[in-house]
Amino acid sequence: MTKEQRPPILLMTDADGLAENTRPCFVVLSISRREIESGNWASALERLLVLIDTAANAQLYRECLILEVKGYDDDTRELAEIPEVREYFGHLSRAWPHWLWFLYRPGGAVSLLMSLLCPVKIHREAGRFGVEFTDVDQFTSVLTDLLERTSAMCGAFDIPMADFQASMDSAIENLHAA
Repeated sequence: MTKEQRPPILLMTDADGLAENTRPCFVVLSISRREIESGNWASALERLLVLIDTAANAQLYRECLILEVKGYDDDTRELAEIPEVREYFGHLSRAWPHWLWFLYRPGGAVSLLMSLLCPVKIHREAGRFGVEFTDVDQFTSVLTDLLERTSAMCGAFDIPMADFQASMDSAIENLHAA
């Protein structure tokens, strides 16, 4: 997505409001600690399913999804170190695997998602941290599954292969940049 293509507004709404929207916008998927700890991923799934309700929605919300996980600010661990967060996103991703098409690229969202779905080691130094994927085979398997399932969605919606390829290339590039 180029700077000129970025949506002009930020949309924070429920699934009904999202389904009624026709303007390009950023979509914030806000997930609370309460939802995570109770294992309630149905609400998040309901909102995500709207993104793939129609071919028009899939195109409208391409690379516009921002993840927000609330309630862990006082936890010294990174999200990828919290078992409940990893389990929650594992369940959610099995039900809705289209993250690579929809995640907003700046800010490391693709890397964050992959760190929640794959085994990692967190490296800390001088107030900063880095993520090391510790099982390359599992990382490759998860990434391949996400790519294949997103490809199927794009095929079902007759999204041009060039658009699919450009989006997947930018997701991979985002992983390398993180």
